[in-house]
Amino acid sequence: MTKEIPVHWVCQACRQAPAAEDVRDDDPLEPYRLCHECADRLRYRALRPIEWFNLAALHGWTKFLLHDDFYDQDGRACQPDVDGDVTEEKHAPTLEMCAGSLERLIDFCVTRWHLGKEEFEAFRPFATGTVLAAIEHRADAGNRQVWETMVQLCANVVGSPAAPWVRAQFNRAGRDGSLFIWAEAAAKCLPAPEGLHQTIDALQAFHGRDLEKQMSALSWFRAPVVLDWIETHVPRQDVTACWGQLASLSDLHWSRVQSWLESGRPLSLVALDALASCIPRQGQARILTILDPKLKACGDRSAIRHALRAYEAEDSAPRVATKCSFIIQHLDELRAE
Repeated sequence: MTKEIPVHWVCQACRQAPAAEDVRDDDPLEPYRLCHECADRLRYRALRPIEWFNLAALHGWTKFLLHDDFYDQDGRACQPDVDGDVTEEKHAPTLEMCAGSLERLIDFCVTRWHLGKEEFEAFRPFATGTVLAAIEHRADAGNRQVWETMVQLCANVVGSPAAPWVRAQFNRAGRDGSLFIWAEAAAKCLPAPEGLHQTIDALQAFHGRDLEKQMSALSWFRAPVVLDWIETHVPRQDVTACWGQLASLSDLHWSRVQSWLESGRPLSLVALDALASCIPRQGQARILTILDPKLKACGDRSAIRHALRAYEAEDSAPRVATKCSFIIQHLDELRAE
């Protein structure tokens, strides 16, 4: 759906020609303001890389007409609905090209599928207060994905000076279903254990599968209190691997694993999945790669092997046998400290 608009705004994509259309296909409340040529390329999923970049920086890359089914992370069209090759002239800017401008650097971060150390370190030349002010302004003006990116930047670039702003975002995090994103900032910007307690309180509103989807927010705090929470909230049946993943990231000690194995189901299943989460392998959840879980105070690894063999003798279910076999086979690779 499009709407003709007065020609006085600059096209959000090419940023050269006057805007002539409001394209409302993705979001009627946040239309793309484009010239006719860019509007056509948007509809045909054939934007030039710089045009995609400019739109994604403003609207976020998760919008349907911009998302990763149609463009790669550098804005190259993957499924253009036009005959012939899509021109790749006017490339999207790189991190190096954006690093000299705070606003353009934030633009770049909004267009990334994932942010990492390289992007965070690019903010070092800028004063913390200036960065925080720019983040706050962009968050106020942006949609959910833009807001989530700003929260992530606060967590990894600003730190404790962002505490008042992070506190003020708690309600929006709950409203937008972004507790996981907010919790990282709470863990890194708020004094302990403020963010942890708020996150635990927020989880009271969830149950069953909804709780399992939200509880990964607790991972950012790396706190043994979370292990106590797991003992209280783990279901009696249908224990999914996400409980063990959360346990592995929560200052898990071998003594706790032993206790859970001895107690039997459901905590014994959590213990097995937690041990497996401490073994690096392809396909693991991204947060395991980021936070690198390690089993604490495990001592002699032969004790782990012995405990698993003993537990397997008591519980011979296929799930248990498969998980014990995997852990024992890769015991030398288990991350520990």
